[in-house]
Amino acid sequence: MIITQDEYNVVKQTNRYLHMKINLLNYKFQIVDELSGTLVGDPTFTVNADSDMRRTCAFSLVPTDASFDIKNGNKIWMDKYVQIYIGIENSRTDDITYSNQGIYMVHNPNSTYSATNNTVTIQGIDLMAKLTGLRNGNLEGLPYLIEQGSNVREAVIACLKEAGFDRYVVEEYEITTPYDIKIDVGGTVYNILTELRDILPNYQMYFDVDGIFHFEQIPSGNNEQIFIDDDIWKRTLIDYSKSIDFTEVKNYIEVFGKTHDITNYGDKATIEGNIYKITVEGLLNLRDYVKIGFISTEPLSNPMLKVNDFNEYPILNEDGTIPELAEGEQYYVVKFKEYEDSTEENLKGYFEFMGNVQPHAIAQEENPESPFYVNGRLGIIRIVLSGGEYDNIYTDALAQERANWELYTRCKLQDSITLNCLPIYWIEVNKVISITLPNKQGNEETNLYIIKNVNTTYGVTGTQSIQCMRYYPYYSNYVRNLKGA
Repeated sequence: MIITQDEYNVVKQTNRYLHMKINLLNYKFQIVDELSGTLVGDPTFTVNADSDMRRTCAFSLVPTDASFDIKNGNKIWMDKYVQIYIGIENSRTDDITYSNQGIYMVHNPNSTYSATNNTVTIQGIDLMAKLTGLRNGNLEGLPYLIEQGSNVREAVIACLKEAGFDRYVVEEYEITTPYDIKIDVGGTVYNILTELRDILPNYQMYFDVDGIFHFEQIPSGNNEQIFIDDDIWKRTLIDYSKSIDFTEVKNYIEVFGKTHDITNYGDKATIEGNIYKITVEGLLNLRDYVKIGFISTEPLSNPMLKVNDFNEYPILNEDGTIPELAEGEQYYVVKFKEYEDSTEENLKGYFEFMGNVQPHAIAQEENPESPFYVNGRLGIIRIVLSGGEYDNIYTDALAQERANWELYTRCKLQDSITLNCLPIYWIEVNKVISITLPNKQGNEETNLYIIKNVNTTYGVTGTQSIQCMRYYPYYSNYVRNLKGA
């Protein structure tokens, strides 16, 4: 989202002359008409970073002619999107500078007529409704399957095309589905996308103000550009409230993934050089994605695994790095992965290191300078996470990624503020802001926050409520970029 200099300038004006422009779009995002009339009441807009259905709005207007009747072929019908712009007149040039408020589907419109009232009320819902089944997105009456080993990015794009969307930003990363994804009869495209998203921690999907679908990592705030600073807040801030929640603070995170069901068990391995050797009864040939369990008695550098009389193959992490194996007896699980040029006569591949029979990882605050240091005055404040969404974790490496992410989100004060201000119509969630909060104690300090929720009321007396979480740059080193993982 690019903010123009004119948008930035007009939001600082003391006096505002407001305008609202509503375009009607077809499903190809082409402008086919507009809604014009006298607004009644104050339109509202919400943006929630923690919801896949990110944007909603509501407004009422006085219809000007019969084209506002709610029926097929008219302006207000199910075959159109609504794109809304809020404009502020430039006090110097009288030009109107518009800010895009998003593209919505018309939801449950209501027409009211009486001797004293003639209005049409429209609720706008996020385009995600076209994937969830709320408006569309229901799959054909058949079960759907995305096979184990499918490229996640390609699967996401295929789902979007199935739903009729060809405008998207899906991050580039080479990761495959670790298991079959099965969607029963009656499922939706959204069900599939949710399963794909939850393979990795801290990922999000949403539609932006231009109706473009995004599938990407949630910004941690690390190295993010400051979106809004005191230059804006000094002109727009009315008041604020601040709260701190101690209950969510945890400095010791333990994550358990899904237990592997292993039928090919090789018992305790013998060692020759850097090769683990095991025998698996009944395993007649190696094949793609077959899982094998064995017991290691000592860690090896550059480890290889030889099963039965098959060739030995290297043991590698999913990203191609060499795993760090633990001392003593360890029950490990590996999965055979064939290379693309592998053939039945010339089998090529490697054993992907899955880790323990149940993926497990620990992350703890080990920095003595942190107020939540595990060996400090607070001691250990533990949380154990398992089941539910954590059953999507299928390797020790992913368990560690998730533990690191949980530590990043929990090992800090749940310090939040709610800003009440004059509307900033181009504001966006998951952006870092810098603000100096005024107070009567005279100990003002400038801190960073991440915007999580925005509620805007449009009108002469309209205001904007912005909920933000404190951003601690110090913790960002816990979060490793997962691209290419």
